Amino acid sequence: MSGKGFDTRKLMTGKDGKLFVTVDGTSVWFASVEEFAVGVNFSNVDFHPAGDIQTYGVPDSVKFTASFTEAVVRDDLTIQPMLDSIKNGKVPTFSLQAGVTEPLAGGESKYLLDECIPDGDTNILEVKPGDIIKRQCQFIVNSVPDSIKALV
Repeated sequence: MSGKGFDTRKLMTGKDGKLFVTVDGTSVWFASVEEFAVGVNFSNVDFHPAGDIQTYGVPDSVKFTASFTEAVVRDDLTIQPMLDSIKNGKVPTFSLQAGVTEPLAGGESKYLLDECIPDGDTNILEVKPGDIIKRQCQFIVNSVPDSIKALV
């Protein structure tokens, strides 16, 4: 389809995305993040009325998640705040911004993720000979993500 309306220069790759974490009211580029994902999970309840062969889905809940893998160089942005909050008897919360920039036209898609709480296992430290030390973190986003800017 070359030259027929499909411009591969507009395709985005991992180099076009960035994750930011808010520290003391300032967004800091989380440059050590290798990959990240922001997702939404819809849950439904099955309803099967008597006399009907079909089962229907009834919307029940929505859950937003954020996860990332980082090369461990910025413990001050994740692990230290987590440990400090836990020492004070609290569950830490984070504010993240996830975005991607379209390389050709410069359009941007950016989302604000507030009230992120750690979910599941968080890898504090894992060392393997010959590998870059990495950490995986998962969060539940306890607010509906705000679209700060949409791709144009």
